[in-house]
Amino acid sequence: MKKSVELRKDAEAMRNKIKNLKLENKIEEAHGLLQSLKDIENKIREAELEESLDAGGNKKPLVNKKEMNINRIYNRVLLGKSVSEEEMAFLNAAGTPGQVEATDGKGGYLVPTEQFTQIKELRRTLVSLKTLCNIVPVTSFKGTMPIEKDGTGELIAFEELNEIDQSDVDFAQVAYNTADYGDIIPISNTLLADEKANLISYIGKRFNKKAVNTENKKIIDLLKTLSPTPVPNYKGIITALNKTLDPAISQNAVIITNQTYFDILDQMEDKQGRPLLTVSLQDETKKLLKGRQIIVLSDVLLPMKATKAPVFVGDMVEFATFFDREGLELAVSSEAGFTKNATLIRAIERFDVKKVDGKAMVYLEVETAA
Repeated sequence: MKKSVELRKDAEAMRNKIKNLKLENKIEEAHGLLQSLKDIENKIREAELEESLDAGGNKKPLVNKKEMNINRIYNRVLLGKSVSEEEMAFLNAAGTPGQVEATDGKGGYLVPTEQFTQIKELRRTLVSLKTLCNIVPVTSFKGTMPIEKDGTGELIAFEELNEIDQSDVDFAQVAYNTADYGDIIPISNTLLADEKANLISYIGKRFNKKAVNTENKKIIDLLKTLSPTPVPNYKGIITALNKTLDPAISQNAVIITNQTYFDILDQMEDKQGRPLLTVSLQDETKKLLKGRQIIVLSDVLLPMKATKAPVFVGDMVEFATFFDREGLELAVSSEAGFTKNATLIRAIERFDVKKVDGKAMVYLEVETAA
């Protein structure tokens, strides 16, 4: 019996084992076997290559990356069309980020790693608060992460034969529980009929906007759990940087506000007619106040309170941790879009965001009335 045939049997047995573990809701155990499955699939390709060369060297390998188009294969799988064993092996070898395949009960498929990376690249043009946070990739739906409770702690003196006092170990646990956030995207059946179309890129452009809006709102909701401090003018921001925040926090601080107040700041000048804000040397489209970057959000996401402008100042990396269960899951339903000659695709991402150090950010309400 050919080595590749034996390995295929091993791979099938491993897939069944993973599937059964998922049915039993043993997600962590299933995830632990995923790498073993990928290792077997890699061995299958190597064995097939050797077998084709042993047969005379005239046969091409069954899996040739140049001939395989991952977008075409993924499109066919997503739409329930048949693919060859070699194509499925190629798709599996491409891998999916952060999760064990997709959720069988929902009938979805995870976007392959390479394509998911392309979708993330599209986010660079959007204002994403997620990128300011401490991002922690996770592979489970929920769990805990140890964090330092107070950034003013000092190193512990390890003296010979001395036991460390429990009170000196200044850590706490932050629990996370990732939730599903999704969108229903109508796709023209004409586009779906083209197997060469980059369906993932098309979906990603629309999904990214809503995903960033959702992530931003969750992070703003977390920031608004802070107690607001009324200040008479922009000098309250400078006081927060100079005095309220710890110097280590202030050094890495950002300033988050809305369009209305940014416009006010951007038009301010000193007595010599010099603008209050300066232009970033790294990116001329960004403005700075006291060397700290200003992040501008829409008035819809961060509205005014009468004449008071919301301003958040501090280090977002220290303030919040974004638990990212990486991966974009897609599933198809043609029934709902039947009358419009369209197919509906459901796209889902999973994440949670938690406050870690409430002292790392301050919430100001700046009076704008003259």
